[in-house]
Amino acid sequence: MSRQTKIVVTVGPSSWNEEMLSAMLREGVEAFRFNFSHADYERFELVAKFLRGHETPLRPVTLVADLQGPVVRLGEFEEFPVKAGERVAFCLPEVKSGECVPVEEPVFQVASEEDLILIEAGRLAFRVLRNDGKTILAQALVDGVLKPRKTVAVKGKEFPLPSPTPKDLKDMKFAAERGFDVIALSFVRRGEDVSRTREVLEDMGFEEVRLVAKIETRSAVERLEEVLSAADAVLVARGDLAAYFELEQIYAVQEQILRRARAAGKPTIVATQLLESMIENPLPTRSEVVDVITAVRMGADALMLAGETAAGRYPLEAVRWLKRIIAEAERMPEEGEGLQPRPEDTYDVIAQGVVTLSEMLSGKVLAFSEKGNTARRLAKYKPKIPVYVYTNRAPTARYINLLRGVKPVYHPGLSKSDSALFENMLEHAINAGLVSSGDIVVFTAGRRAGATDLITVERVKPRPL
Repeated sequence: MSRQTKIVVTVGPSSWNEEMLSAMLREGVEAFRFNFSHADYERFELVAKFLRGHETPLRPVTLVADLQGPVVRLGEFEEFPVKAGERVAFCLPEVKSGECVPVEEPVFQVASEEDLILIEAGRLAFRVLRNDGKTILAQALVDGVLKPRKTVAVKGKEFPLPSPTPKDLKDMKFAAERGFDVIALSFVRRGEDVSRTREVLEDMGFEEVRLVAKIETRSAVERLEEVLSAADAVLVARGDLAAYFELEQIYAVQEQILRRARAAGKPTIVATQLLESMIENPLPTRSEVVDVITAVRMGADALMLAGETAAGRYPLEAVRWLKRIIAEAERMPEEGEGLQPRPEDTYDVIAQGVVTLSEMLSGKVLAFSEKGNTARRLAKYKPKIPVYVYTNRAPTARYINLLRGVKPVYHPGLSKSDSALFENMLEHAINAGLVSSGDIVVFTAGRRAGATDLITVERVKPRPL
């Protein structure tokens, strides 16, 4: 059976040449993430155009614009090494001094004595000794290299910044106008952050762009239900979550997010340090292999590579290893196998019945989904048989592309009001080699917008010679 868990890769200097992009498409990568923290509009537009040009009806390509969000960064300075125990001064950017490291003002508003300042998702850590409002004196806790423009967090605290930011709004407009399918919102704190962004997109005329809420703050975890309700999908950003939770708590936080998202029928992406050692090495570590298998067995819809493919020395090898590990993980039962989420409504019950019936009959599913609701409901029950979801809308096909165990098929000629909808889907599926003579096919669709309320079962008859 083909791979069920989807793969998202981050494009960057290591991967945005056409040869590498083509190789990743051949490997079956479903989605490509563009990191707008380091926006290069001219380059991004060229890469997006190339990827979109290689899309087919059976092979949608999903473009993800990952916004910077309300993040705080170090300023410009010459990088230098630090040793554990050394004292380093951080100052406001306007303080012109070669004696201190410039950092943006929000750090001074929240950092108190004994707080931990985490640089670059915790790769460097400093304990605050003193904060006088203009200069913070801190002691390094680990060895490392302090580099300019890296992210800054204060352990357990959130910065009082708006979301989306003015930069986010500019980047979002650029991405939407260039045909990006998904906007990923960084440092979401509440459902309102997502709703506000959706209103902005709708005012721009881009209501079909999907929103992924990145769960990387304590507030987002605490308000997970309202975030899930507002978002089209969520991303577990484990690196930044470490600024709000102890390292030994991250497993439980990840499991909680994936479980509750699945119950809500929203797709999930797991990210950060999946195969991080492959930035420099051609092989993953044993612990990274276990981490990927754990994420798959927890039920993640998609896994995302970041530095491995954006700046690493072995971007294609990282993709191939991720595929290999996913294949092994999908041969195992999910963690908590048998603990299916409870249906939320009648349409959920029907979708669950479609999956159960198809698996009992060893059949295949052909579904029609105009906006993606039927596809989400089917994916919620993690089907183990082939599920092909037809849609007449390209944005829907690209969203379905993120759902585990569901293959999108873009067919603009279909209509749910057509009395021969299932017959037309079957004819296309036979011609495309998706189903064969003798296969049992379970059809499903919705008669009304947002519904999943039709089921038909048929054995494919031999075609006349």
